This record gives sequence, C-alpha cells and structure tokens, in this order.
Amino acid sequence: MFGGAYELSIDSKGRLAIPAKFRELLARHYSPFLVGTLEKRSHLLLYPEAQWRTVESQLLGLPVAGNKVLQAYQNLLLHNADTMELDGVGRILLPANLRRLVEFDKEVYVVGRSNRLEVWGRARWEEQNNAALDMDEDMLAAELGKTQLQL
Repeated sequence: MFGGAYELSIDSKGRLAIPAKFRELLARHYSPFLVGTLEKRSHLLLYPEAQWRTVESQLLGLPVAGNKVLQAYQNLLLHNADTMELDGVGRILLPANLRRLVEFDKEVYVVGRSNRLEVWGRARWEEQNNAALDMDEDMLAAELGKTQLQL
C-alpha cells in the first residue's frame, strides 16, 4: 500500500524521480513498470502494472453502451494510459502528452494513495490540503456520522 506525500521536481527532460519508499514497494511487490493516465486535469495517476490490469478490466466492464458520460470517462483513462519503466536511478519519463494535459509545471507532489501513486502540481496539492484543513468541523462530523468510519 502506498502512502505519504513527497515534494519533487520534474527535470527538463520530463523525468520524475520516484521516492525511495515507493521504489522499494515496487521492487518488493510489483515490477519496475508503472502505467500512467489521468482522470482530471489536476493530477496524473500512476499504477503498478499489475494493479493497472485490474483497473483496466474494471474500466472495460463499464456499461458504456448508450452512456456518453461513462464512455468518455473510459476513453479518457484507457486512451491516455502509457507504460513507463523506472530507470537505473529510479526515475520515470512522464510522457509529453500526459504532461500537456495536466495543470502543473515542474514543481509537483508524488502522493501514495493505497494501490496507486498520484502526481499533483504543488499549487493544486496545497490548495486541496488547505481546503480540507479549513473544512467546517460540524459539517464534516455530520457527514462522517453517516458512515461506518472509525478512526
């Protein structure tokens, strides 16, 4: 399981160093291959190749016939999926087409989120975190009260 957030930079060639903690998990449980795609302009999704195969199967199983929204979502993720391999020093080359589609430049956060990594632009990541930190506590308590979550 991936967890944690790391502030990094994308180099001038579009390479991103994957944090050592994540590289170790990939080496122990997966392979040096990640599949990158996007679902929004805010961030990239990076799945270990084996995890991507599960997601890909679920996407292909969506009931898209006659549903333009699900068809567009399925197409977005599948058409933009690209396999990347960690190089000898633990970097991946982010495909140019993915870099063009997201709203970030060179300063990013690489974030672990359970079965995947996400790459967020620094400004958007900080904005999202600040909004969550400033959330109305009563509203949050009311919404959490509707769930089974116990921390």
